[in-house]
Amino acid sequence: MKMSVTDYLSQLTSDQVVTEHVEKTAAQSQQKTVLTTAVKFMIEQLDTGHLGQYQMTIKMKKGEPVSFRLETNLINVPMDEAERLDVKLLDKEIEYPVNLYLVMESEDVNKSGLRIDELANETDQGGKVADLVAKAQEWVAEHLADVMEARA
Repeated sequence: MKMSVTDYLSQLTSDQVVTEHVEKTAAQSQQKTVLTTAVKFMIEQLDTGHLGQYQMTIKMKKGEPVSFRLETNLINVPMDEAERLDVKLLDKEIEYPVNLYLVMESEDVNKSGLRIDELANETDQGGKVADLVAKAQEWVAEHLADVMEARA
């Protein structure tokens, strides 16, 4: 799926983003079945021409919950900071591929409190769900470990 910055921002501001929100424990958030549900939800949104966001609130044994999301965007900027998609970064009228990103927010994940990485570009989205789930599982485990270490 491709979209211009103008169309992307228009869908965001008109609440056309399909979202799902779940709460899980740290252990549950890393399970293949949980992440498979999340990845399939996001691929379905992309396949049907919709922007999507799968939000997971991860309850930790120590400290505040961690926010983990799968989001669609044109570049690695969280959806809630989409105003950063200005002309300095992207031309508003050119169509760009919509990518799938992994986002984790917690003051303990790193100094900025935000970690965002690409899970799948336009080409990868048509690949095997199992491959995307494995990549997401490794990513979640790594960054939750960072949070737990910072809180120890």
